[in-house]
Amino acid sequence: MKMSLKITAMILLLFIVSNASAQDKVISFAKLPTKAQTFVKKHFSENDVTTVIIDTEYLIKKEYEVRLKNGSKIEFNSDGEWEKIEMKGVALPIQVIPLAISQYIHKSFPNTFVKEVKKQKNGYEVEISNGLDLEFSKKGEFIRVDD
Repeated sequence: MKMSLKITAMILLLFIVSNASAQDKVISFAKLPTKAQTFVKKHFSENDVTTVIIDTEYLIKKEYEVRLKNGSKIEFNSDGEWEKIEMKGVALPIQVIPLAISQYIHKSFPNTFVKEVKKQKNGYEVEISNGLDLEFSKKGEFIRVDD
């Protein structure tokens, strides 16, 4: 009986801690990691930033989301490295994605632009303005069109 009470208490405590640990909090641009601030200033404009959100999970893992005036979003990991950029109605700055990827898209899909790019473990997932999702290796080599 005591053992089942201890197990129940531990499960309840784990549930409470895990729910309480995932928090979204609005912060100032100055509280972003330096690398993320530099990225935003280089490829966008600090004046276009409307909101910066920090998402803390399990009390240690931090992720950041920067929202721009036009509705675009940039997601950063705890080190300030970008993980995902989602543009709303405008093209992603060409300097953000590897040169091989932008060249492939320009050659194979003329009259389109990159709307979204996401870094993945093995490469990049890119959405272009005609609605296609393309997958590339870390070196920027085309892998396939994702359905």
